Amino acid sequence: MVDVFKKILLEGDAAELSDTDPLDVIVQVAAEGTATKASRDDHKHNVGVASPVALTGATADGTSTSLARADHKHAVGTFTANIDFGGKQANNLVLDNQAANPTGVAGKVYFKTGDTHAYLCTSV
Repeated sequence: MVDVFKKILLEGDAAELSDTDPLDVIVQVAAEGTATKASRDDHKHNVGVASPVALTGATADGTSTSLARADHKHAVGTFTANIDFGGKQANNLVLDNQAANPTGVAGKVYFKTGDTHAYLCTSV
């Protein structure tokens, strides 16, 4: 079977953009929302920030009402094995740059340098 890679976002498939100001980012119960418009790529949310704490003790959500900056630092080593994100997001991730489709693995994502689009392998 041939590996199948598909563009992640096709031209013209984006939703209509909203002109509404975004809400502040706060800790609350997640909600899917009801808006029928997409946000502009330069919209901004107000977010409170704080300094990180040491990587000690048991994992806990904490009680702070502010978020840490994306460039804050914790003393951890280089990753040498697969990482289980446990359903969390990967920040500052760079996709694998390839000139053509690489060997497929279902779920593999790469960036095609020839047409500057990201692709997802949907079947192998």
